Amino acid sequence: MTARDGNLTRRDFMAAVAAIAPVAACAATSVAAAPTKDYDVIVIGGGFCGITAARECRKAGYRTLVLEARNRLGGRTFTTNVSGQLIDLGGMWVHWSQPYVWTEIKRSGVALTESLGASADKIIVRTRRNRIVTLSSVSFNAQFERALAQYMGSSRTLLPLPHDPFGSDEYLKVDQISSAERLSSLTRVDDVCRDYLDGFLASSGHNSNDQFAWLEMVRWYALPGHNPTDMSDSVGRFHFASGSVSLLNALVAEGNPDIRLGTPVRRVVQEGSRVTIVTSAGEELNARAVISTIPLNVLKDVDWQPSLSEGRMQASRETHAGGGTKAHVVIEGNHGNVACAAPDLYPLNWLATEEIHEGNTHLIGFGADAKQVDVNDTDSVEKAVRLFIPSAKVLSTIGYEWNLDPYSKGTWCTLRPGMWSKYLRDLQKESGRIVFASADWANGWRGFIDGAIEQGLSAGARIKAMLA
Repeated sequence: MTARDGNLTRRDFMAAVAAIAPVAACAATSVAAAPTKDYDVIVIGGGFCGITAARECRKAGYRTLVLEARNRLGGRTFTTNVSGQLIDLGGMWVHWSQPYVWTEIKRSGVALTESLGASADKIIVRTRRNRIVTLSSVSFNAQFERALAQYMGSSRTLLPLPHDPFGSDEYLKVDQISSAERLSSLTRVDDVCRDYLDGFLASSGHNSNDQFAWLEMVRWYALPGHNPTDMSDSVGRFHFASGSVSLLNALVAEGNPDIRLGTPVRRVVQEGSRVTIVTSAGEELNARAVISTIPLNVLKDVDWQPSLSEGRMQASRETHAGGGTKAHVVIEGNHGNVACAAPDLYPLNWLATEEIHEGNTHLIGFGADAKQVDVNDTDSVEKAVRLFIPSAKVLSTIGYEWNLDPYSKGTWCTLRPGMWSKYLRDLQKESGRIVFASADWANGWRGFIDGAIEQGLSAGARIKAMLA
């Protein structure tokens, strides 16, 4: 992708996307045009959720079509080949505490590998006072874990059943609290550790800490077992050796649905026992039932007839908070196994070693505000990296502008304060013959591949009950 001059427009973005070639996600099995206009089930969206749902529908014997707006499958996961190396521009890490994706990994036999920075030797903090502090991970980790545990508070009381978002009403007491408010309440945490924690959380929530709910981070902590080590490992250690596309291909091959790429949906019309899909090209396709995996931030852009519930539409208008940026960066020389963090006011809030390759250091960085750094411009990224490593010379950088992608309009889902209690139940409900499924409102690992597969499995089961 090319560097942007000022703000990158959506037109510029769409042109630049063509420069990033996706690793084929079973595109060879797709059909250029639907062999029939009538299906039992049409799935809108070809990410992990949609492909899982399509597999379940095919296993039940239903004629199933997947409509994907982009020229590739994967949704907000995206594997590409850069100089012979497979990297994920979106959707990457998995963990044994994520039951749905882990089951699929074991069934398919896809291989995993580890990111070095998950167990870094050295910690680098860019403090709020604009200093660089370098620490040994051995001496710092215990301090950080105590601070994180204090931040999480009584997580077992708030979320006694982490995979059941409504398993207790305790969450209602704290849903309005932002991550920033919780951070400001911490005591007995020194400034450097607080700044590191600020960056760790901002990169997780993928926005500034005042924009996402504290409860969202408590959920990340509770799901792998209410402890700092497994939380860190679950969100940043193990990933697919051949990219997330390796598991996606296994799911596609197992289900073998009809697939149409480059087919955005403009309108969805329900009439009695039939649902009609109208594509952006004006083509009409019919189904007995529809599974929509359209992300939360994009739901409002489709013409739904009859209109969806006001709660669902208002949630889409408000948007979830996930809107930061991610970059794969290669810097000259071996800079070791490092984990860097900085408060959310800086362009990159987390930067860690992925691997040392051919004598150079491959880093992965996350920023809370995509406007602060152009992840595809070496000068912009080099300035951000030098806030941690002053001597860094950026050789290459690549990222994907998920916020400008009209079919995502954001990154992974973290809910804003109050959204859990206000909208989550409504988002999970079906509407007539339309089942809504997305990682954005998953019960457990919301925003993760695991949450997408959870929702795809649920959608398949609901369709079977509906069409039985």
